Amino acid sequence: MRAVLFTLMGLVAVSALANTAAVYKWVDENGVTHYSDQPHPGAQKIQIQEAQTYKAPVGQRAPPAIPRRPSTAAAYSTCVVSRPTSQEMFQNTQTVPASVHVEPDLRAGDRISVLMDGAPVSADIPVDSEFALNSVYRGSHSLVARVEDSTGAVVCQSPSVTFNVRQSSLLSPNSPLAPPPTVAPPSTVTSPSTTVAPDTAVPPTAPVLRPR
Repeated sequence: MRAVLFTLMGLVAVSALANTAAVYKWVDENGVTHYSDQPHPGAQKIQIQEAQTYKAPVGQRAPPAIPRRPSTAAAYSTCVVSRPTSQEMFQNTQTVPASVHVEPDLRAGDRISVLMDGAPVSADIPVDSEFALNSVYRGSHSLVARVEDSTGAVVCQSPSVTFNVRQSSLLSPNSPLAPPPTVAPPSTVTSPSTTVAPDTAVPPTAPVLRPR
């Protein structure tokens, strides 16, 4: 084991002396091999070639790094439907206000689209600005916002928000959608000789005097 260790140490010494023209090698009485750049009695002179070096040509430059487009998967940390809120109720209306929020700010070339009940209803929605959903009939509806890049690929999608629209029956007189009541024309009383309006007073008939 010691012989192997000393051999390795000798190899290290040879490497350190690689820049010299000659190295001297000898073995002592204990069988240990030595290396030196100085002559030693009984040493063997070993010629070592000089280490090869490489010098890069002057003016040669490394190729420029290719810029990478930021990953679209991490482009937006937040995209949500901020209005309507979950289970929000709208009474006697067919127009529902809505808004969308994204973080960070919308990138150039990206746009926001909105789907209600799975069908697209609006595109190019402004961020954090209120817009209107029209012709929304009574019942429960779901709303989803999506951020799309310039190729139409979806890079962020919001959780679905459920809201409700309640409208009074058309038969209810208090419904704003109920038709106005029909006003009947004033009724008249017809006799063979006279047409009298219902609110017109009829003068009493004078008595007829007959001779005795």
